Amino acid sequence: MRLRSMMTRRAFCNKGRCMKPVLHLKTTLLCLTAALAAGAVCAAEQSAYDTATADGYFWYRDKPAPKKSRPPEQKAPSKVVSAQTAPAAKESEMFSAAWIRAKQQELLDLAITNPSYENVRAYQYLNRLMLDKSDEFARMTQKVIDSDPMLSESVRVPISALARQQALWQIDQAKEGIIKDLSSKAGIWMFFDSSCNFCHSQFQVSRELAKKYGMEVRYVSTDGGVINGMNRKDIRFDKGARRAQALGIKVTPATVLMVPPDRAAIIAHGAMSLSELEQKIVTAAIDMNLADPNLSNLAKLNERGMINNRDLQQAQGRLKNPDDMNEVVKLLNEIIGKNM
Repeated sequence: MRLRSMMTRRAFCNKGRCMKPVLHLKTTLLCLTAALAAGAVCAAEQSAYDTATADGYFWYRDKPAPKKSRPPEQKAPSKVVSAQTAPAAKESEMFSAAWIRAKQQELLDLAITNPSYENVRAYQYLNRLMLDKSDEFARMTQKVIDSDPMLSESVRVPISALARQQALWQIDQAKEGIIKDLSSKAGIWMFFDSSCNFCHSQFQVSRELAKKYGMEVRYVSTDGGVINGMNRKDIRFDKGARRAQALGIKVTPATVLMVPPDRAAIIAHGAMSLSELEQKIVTAAIDMNLADPNLSNLAKLNERGMINNRDLQQAQGRLKNPDDMNEVVKLLNEIIGKNM
């Protein structure tokens, strides 16, 4: 075969008809194409072999086991908020107190951070609005008080100089009347320690009280000693301070209101002036129902028309609708009028 090819080539050459270079190029390209195709087939077969799996005898495959389906996850029911139940964000009405408070702080911060002409001017106008509304509120408040005596302090307790001086004189007279009346019903025990400097001062006040009202005063020594100037017949000795402890006395001097046969009330611990001691005696006498009611009312003139907790507790059951302010105002008006 090879010999024939050579002879043929020689024969062509001898005849002067050699093949053109194009023919040789085509032949070369065909050979390369065939070689690449063969290589690609081999590579594909090798890849298929490498990726092959154990499919069983004669490529027999078992049916795949059915996949277990997961139960659907149960989500917690979401709360549905309807438009009727959803709380609506309330916007403050323009020029209302809430609107002014919010805007005032906002504009103040802005004016301080950036004190431009516009920012400061805006804040000052809002501040002027607030002051004018406050003044309007004050004028209406005075108008309401002037028209309703239950709200007037001048009706409850006199404010003018002349009337107030007269009222205070009445209060003092009532207090003195209560203590004078009490002198026939009760007495004072003053517990003291002879080494206590404050006890010496309080002794002078207690002696003045006894002289002014004729009230019987006994001086009880807790240490066995006495104070100069004390009358021996007025001194009692509390050995071991047992009686003081039984009454709940913690320090000396201590003043106790004694009401025969067995009532007692600590009215003061420590030293104090005569007027302070008188006020404490009057208060104790009223609380213990030992004072004349008429004198008690005069002595408590400063408390005239006041709403106290006892009144409020009694009135709670009378309110049908606590949210109805007309009903509340009517009730408070009745309480003030009763206490006038």
